[in-house]
Amino acid sequence: MTMRVGIVWDSPMMFTRLIEDCGFVPELVTPHLLAAPFFRRAFSAIIIPGGFANPSYSSVIHALRASEGRIHRFIQGGGTLIAFGAGIDRPDAYDWLPVTIQYRFGFSEGKIEEEGCHPISCILEDCPETISIDGIFTIPGSSGADAQVPEQESQKLAVRMRMRGAPVLVEYSLGAGRIILTSLHEYPSRRFLRDFCKSDGETLL
Repeated sequence: MTMRVGIVWDSPMMFTRLIEDCGFVPELVTPHLLAAPFFRRAFSAIIIPGGFANPSYSSVIHALRASEGRIHRFIQGGGTLIAFGAGIDRPDAYDWLPVTIQYRFGFSEGKIEEEGCHPISCILEDCPETISIDGIFTIPGSSGADAQVPEQESQKLAVRMRMRGAPVLVEYSLGAGRIILTSLHEYPSRRFLRDFCKSDGETLL
């Protein structure tokens, strides 16, 4: 069975071609459609592209907040949600998710520091020496380059990559599903999309 992957954005984009190349059926979910009370669709994964909280690029953030409960149920039921950098300096850009995390906008280049060997590291193609990011994440209750995930969330939230000590890729477990947040300003690898957009079945959004 070919699985569907929802891309939440205002209009068609090149990302859909990459999803097709990975063997999935991409479906554009516009902000109006997502926020509509009658909208119901089954997906294996949902992708929120970079810049979703910047009003100069998109109106997605309002639809995400209006659909907060539906998104939570989708993840708990086994779906995967992948969200890229918010693209604007607003700490509350991810407040529509059941995860305590903040985002600080800013373009930068540097070397990735992986937090041990983990399958999610395949998000980068061919392990480049230098990569670009559009911000960093801040986990409330932690500080400094060696900051650790707060104890109450240690079984759910894991930092997978850092740049200069700051989280740039985190993974969060919720029910049968998971949330992947990244500020990497790069297209994800095909291997990553094939591994993390598939599931045992599609989950209703």
